[in-house]
Amino acid sequence: MTGKAQAGFVYFAQRVREDTVAASRSGPVGFRTAQAAVAEMLRREILSGQMSPQTRLLQSEVAERFETSTTPVREALRQLVAEGLLDGDPHRGVTVHQISLEELEEIYEIRLRLEPLAMEATVTNVTSADLAEAERLLDGMEAENDPAVWTGLNAQFHALMAEAAHRPRLAAILTNLRNLSAMYIVRSIQGLPERITAGNDEHRELVAAVKDKDVTRAQEIELAHLRHTLEIGEHQLAAGS
Repeated sequence: MTGKAQAGFVYFAQRVREDTVAASRSGPVGFRTAQAAVAEMLRREILSGQMSPQTRLLQSEVAERFETSTTPVREALRQLVAEGLLDGDPHRGVTVHQISLEELEEIYEIRLRLEPLAMEATVTNVTSADLAEAERLLDGMEAENDPAVWTGLNAQFHALMAEAAHRPRLAAILTNLRNLSAMYIVRSIQGLPERITAGNDEHRELVAAVKDKDVTRAQEIELAHLRHTLEIGEHQLAAGS
């Protein structure tokens, strides 16, 4: 785990402990808060590649690690199973989902249809504050060469673009699909580090098109970005990497 990733773990682990103390004082509402904190930390570790596919998680071990009770951990694991990031049953243990070639292709088939719809809404509704935040994230991505940290910033960038569309139901669908594909993205970057530079260039072009209110150009860039990522994924998964 890198220094930045370790710092993130310490911060969220502390949050879990604080939320657990609050839970003892506020009943079910507090436990839901602790559940959210556990789910957020585990989700970040899975999507950043810090937790490898097929890693086994036991609720008792997770609870001990975060110094919390098993109740919020069990509910957090159930939530991540529902999101498709974990497989199994929290009572018997779960494993980090291993994405298959067929699943990746289905995910991108759906994204290739839905992302242009979301991008049209983003171009229409984006604000100057959204664009400023997008450029701030891109500055961070361009200065970053750690695949795990870059993947986290990449997720924040795409989430920002989705939220700028102001289409919450569409954003929720795409967030789930992006999270599932992100499980593969960090592996692809580790195998092809030059993909970070290519991804940064594509993101810059996308922000420029959105800023110019050019819907067609923004959609074209987004589709090319998705197809490029899918091609790399198909090659690596087919090769068993």
